[in-house]
Amino acid sequence: MENMNFAEPFFPSANHRRPHVMVFTSGKGGVGKTCVATNVATALAQNGARVCIFDADTGLANINILLGLRPEFTLEHVLKGQKAIKDIVIKTRQGVGVVPGASGVAELANLDAARVKRLCAALTELEAEYDYFLIDTAAGVADNVLQFIESAPYTFLLITPEPTSLTDAFSLLKLLNGRGYGGRLRVIVNMAVDYPQASETYRRFATAVEKYLELKVEYGGFVARDELLPRSVVQQTPLVELSSNSPAARCLLALADNVLKHIGAESSETGLADYWKTLLSDLPETELPSANHEVVISAETEAGQALPETLSGQALTDLASQLLSAMTPSTDASDLETFIADFFEAFVKQFGHFPQAFKPLLFRWLEAENYAEPRLLELTGTLEALYMTKHRQPMYSLDSMAARMVAQCQGDRARMQDMVYQLRKAYRQMFQADVFDARQEVLDGILQDDFSEEDFQSLLDALSQTFEKRFKRCYQGQSDLLLESTAETLTAIAGDEETLQQQIQALSHGFQQLGARREALLTAIRHGQHGNLSFEAKTSVRD
Repeated sequence: MENMNFAEPFFPSANHRRPHVMVFTSGKGGVGKTCVATNVATALAQNGARVCIFDADTGLANINILLGLRPEFTLEHVLKGQKAIKDIVIKTRQGVGVVPGASGVAELANLDAARVKRLCAALTELEAEYDYFLIDTAAGVADNVLQFIESAPYTFLLITPEPTSLTDAFSLLKLLNGRGYGGRLRVIVNMAVDYPQASETYRRFATAVEKYLELKVEYGGFVARDELLPRSVVQQTPLVELSSNSPAARCLLALADNVLKHIGAESSETGLADYWKTLLSDLPETELPSANHEVVISAETEAGQALPETLSGQALTDLASQLLSAMTPSTDASDLETFIADFFEAFVKQFGHFPQAFKPLLFRWLEAENYAEPRLLELTGTLEALYMTKHRQPMYSLDSMAARMVAQCQGDRARMQDMVYQLRKAYRQMFQADVFDARQEVLDGILQDDFSEEDFQSLLDALSQTFEKRFKRCYQGQSDLLLESTAETLTAIAGDEETLQQQIQALSHGFQQLGARREALLTAIRHGQHGNLSFEAKTSVRD
């Protein structure tokens, strides 16, 4: 890179509040790195933060697929001066900004001074618009991936409990450690069954890193395995928006809260422009030819003969033989991989298509991997996602997918039942209704010839137990309620009858007392007449 003068005033002053820059990366593909990054960004936006995702994956445009974006312009148009940075930023319906990188990121190593100046000015303009920048790198340990990471103050490394994910992440940290990375590393365990598995995975990984690399990594959280996640991918909607109460969404919301509390609360010393300044400074310098400079191949072969400017026929065959003979066990594999990648890219640019040998090489690669399940799943998942994005429909028809699912059950009754259960549950979640009429299903089942009276009684018992569990009381039918009401009425009548008996007895006792008083009065009168006594003076009658 020529004439890079970072002393020029393309970056904000020290008193400018810098946004926080975080990198999301992984040692291998298929661990959910981009999915976590987009959901954390969406959750941050839901909390009122201004968030922008920078797509630094020059391979697959996973961010565009997950968020349903179709970018018309990329960073390449900014570097060429065709568009301003604000023209290429796409806003999602959740309010998250996305900077499509694509081929513009791949060209960073070959920028001239004019393009560097243009990029820095654009980043300074963009920096003032956001509080957080999330850099989504490509997966793996390529040199450009490491450069994106080592320039960032915060790095979130995604791993899963799968052994290959742990070994690839370890390799990534080993390379970063060798480069003297000074930022803060946080490990996020994705696709964990539960917290115990996530914490155990982190513990084993952190212990190995500390033992063999003498490096400490912080625990950044975990994301639970969630059956709703594929649905969010199909609907191209972040899970935290689609179903904020699902297991994975709760974990992702917690991750966003931790970012706000532990990163957002700190003042950032490295803003977006500073991040790119470091990144561009670390990229290898490439001397670009001027417009009037004639390119001449002056390299020599081992025999001391200069290579022809145009390779064809026998000269091309000789060069290929020399390259193959130069490949020894001591040759650096990563350098060869870089050369092969550059060769394929140059071939595509020159001829507009991949070499015909690419397809057999793909199958050779799968064969060399022993057709490992993770590799096949990663490849098929990527192809299906790309097909849906390109053609706006699933790769397979509904009948074909149903037949595939049935075939996967392999005649296993339990697996078939589980598949039907999963589909029925998904239908209920999507339409808030059951795919079957449960009442009619029960009635149809009772009418089957093999349904016995014992089955009917068992069904009644099960329904009664379910009723009690649901409504917290024993089930009572109309006849039971009528009998209970009749019994209560009879009990009340019996009580009233007893009360009347008591009242009758009281009245009878009163009549007896009145009769006794009457007899006493009559006796007193008779005594008074015989004794010629004064009735009022001599007679006293009491009860």
